[in-house]
Amino acid sequence: QEGSSIVQGGPRCSLRSRKVYSDLTVDYFKMLLLNVPAAVIALTLFFFLDDITGFEITYLLELPEPFSFIFTWFAALPLIFWLSQAFTNVIIKDFLILKGACPNCGTENVSFFGTILSIPSGGDRNSVKCSNCGTELLYDSGARLITLPEPSET
Repeated sequence: QEGSSIVQGGPRCSLRSRKVYSDLTVDYFKMLLLNVPAAVIALTLFFFLDDITGFEITYLLELPEPFSFIFTWFAALPLIFWLSQAFTNVIIKDFLILKGACPNCGTENVSFFGTILSIPSGGDRNSVKCSNCGTELLYDSGARLITLPEPSET
């Protein structure tokens, strides 16, 4: 859960629980990509405000050094970042994207945990089919493990 690379390993078996499992890691790249549409909207809003004010924001960016550098990095960019985060959090709440190797074939699979427009993803556990072998996988966001479901006894 803490993201330590020492204890993470590939697919393996547990002798105690007799389950096959694999570790999950956070997919930070895909989580960053979720912010891209909101960043485009925030930049569009920023440039729209610049146009409405008669390009006063652009004049602030053209201040003599080091004032333009300070304004850009400590006022304009944090504002755009904050707007982007706010727009994303309105649409997607408490999101987490986890990835891990299929315990059956080793192919990396991804699962989303969170709420999109008040529609929850299903709690702490998701059921996903492997993209390569089609095996049913149980993703547990709390334990950060992928396990194979218990075989049904018929």
